[in-house]
Amino acid sequence: MAKRKITVTVDEEIVDLARELGDSHLSAVVNAALTEHVDRLARRAALGALIESWDRELGPVSDSDTAYARAAFDELDAAARMRDIA
Repeated sequence: MAKRKITVTVDEEIVDLARELGDSHLSAVVNAALTEHVDRLARRAALGALIESWDRELGPVSDSDTAYARAAFDELDAAARMRDIA
């Protein structure tokens, strides 16, 4: 893949910490982080398009279903945080 040189501004503390932890290839780090960010944006856009198509096809999600889903995801997030702590 072709590379393009750009100028970015990052927090000095983050750069220092990355170097202290042994990562001196900051271009690779920034490229990896930007790749992950763009991937998340693309997934979010695809999910949004899917949900919009379902809304058109099936109608909007009810308040009770939304509340149920929110509670289920909150529970999953809490479990993931507990695994990260352990």
